[in-house]
Amino acid sequence: MKKMYLSLLVLPAVLWISACGGSTKGVINAENNKVVKNETLKAGEFYQYEIVIEDKMNAISIEGEWRVLDGGDRKAKVFVMDEENFLKFDKGEQFKNYYSSGEKISDNFKIRLVGKYKTAKTLYYLIFDNPSEDDDKKVEFKLLMDYEWGEGTR
Repeated sequence: MKKMYLSLLVLPAVLWISACGGSTKGVINAENNKVVKNETLKAGEFYQYEIVIEDKMNAISIEGEWRVLDGGDRKAKVFVMDEENFLKFDKGEQFKNYYSSGEKISDNFKIRLVGKYKTAKTLYYLIFDNPSEDDDKKVEFKLLMDYEWGEGTR
């Protein structure tokens, strides 16, 4: 299975969208807290967005909307999972998730991800998966983030 990785890093002051290898695609200030993006998922490929909750954050709430604009049967899968389960997903093993769209053309979701550790970062993954081995798919997604900071951090 061909895979391409992109990372979405939520930092205390800045939301980074970067490609694997460190080249920055764009920077969005956390005060803006909005992402609107179109991506092409090659056949059998998934995009991975890392959501990092810093130790000074209590949680992040995400409202998401996505749809497949073009390509084959126009169906994709979207997941949100923690780091442990992402490693299982990446190896093709059974995994648990906080959100699973099922195989659909579009969906909306709202999820609250909690910082698990008070003294370290918590890592979650947002995955856009093209289950087709034959067709590329063009996916549009919109994310609105609401950050919950710990007392005395802002």
